[in-house]
Amino acid sequence: MTLIEKLKSEIEQRNNKPFLKAAMAVCALVANADGTVTFAERYRVDQVLETVRELRIYDPHKAVDLLNDFLDALRRDGEAAARILRGKVARFAGDRKSARTLLRIAYFIVTADEEISTAERAAFDEICRSLNVDPRDVFDKMAAARAG
Repeated sequence: MTLIEKLKSEIEQRNNKPFLKAAMAVCALVANADGTVTFAERYRVDQVLETVRELRIYDPHKAVDLLNDFLDALRRDGEAAARILRGKVARFAGDRKSARTLLRIAYFIVTADEEISTAERAAFDEICRSLNVDPRDVFDKMAAARAG
């Protein structure tokens, strides 16, 4: 990798770091919503890190470490940590494309084990509200798109 390529990568990482934090916050909020983070949800996080263009520039181990920190905070501090994580997500409320991507990530994690609990759905709805999106239609539209 040339010096200019390294510089470009460093700039992209710095500029996208808030999105990485928001994406891992979304994953933590929905995966932990029912009190258990399943293997299927963990696997889906790995898929997100491999698939979402804005996240591929990061070392996946560092992203997973960030996710683990967020999960630990949720277990330790509950609602206080959830408010902080929703704040990381809310930074993208005015960015329609990023908000849509974050909601798709949330949906992808929520549906990982094919069993959508009431708590997971509530966490998804809270993420919607953090992004100033009406949760009533979003989940059903994503479910219809997935089925079709």
